[in-house]
Amino acid sequence: MGFFGMGSDRATLKVIHRSKRLWIAVLLQAIEDAKGNVRSIDKSERSIGGIQREALMWMFHGISNAANSFNSICGFLDIDPDRAQQRLRVVPGIRRGLDRTLQDVGEGEG
Repeated sequence: MGFFGMGSDRATLKVIHRSKRLWIAVLLQAIEDAKGNVRSIDKSERSIGGIQREALMWMFHGISNAANSFNSICGFLDIDPDRAQQRLRVVPGIRRGLDRTLQDVGEGEG
């Protein structure tokens, strides 16, 4: 098939499918990190807290129009980012992490 034929359409769909699988994996890992379920060589509380804080900041306080932002990735995956954030806020580990992050920012550490 030529470049503009059905073969290229199939190839494009395959790339889109693989891209979606990659971004789903990124979101799932960010959710685990945000819950404090961090898989790290350095298991110190400070390291785990830093990774959790970064994930929470990316999900809830990131630049919404950046190509790799939580909002943009959700849009690419046909997920409503506001609804996703609402649902994530009630997950116990994420709720605790958000509370700690807000305390840290209030104390000038974040």
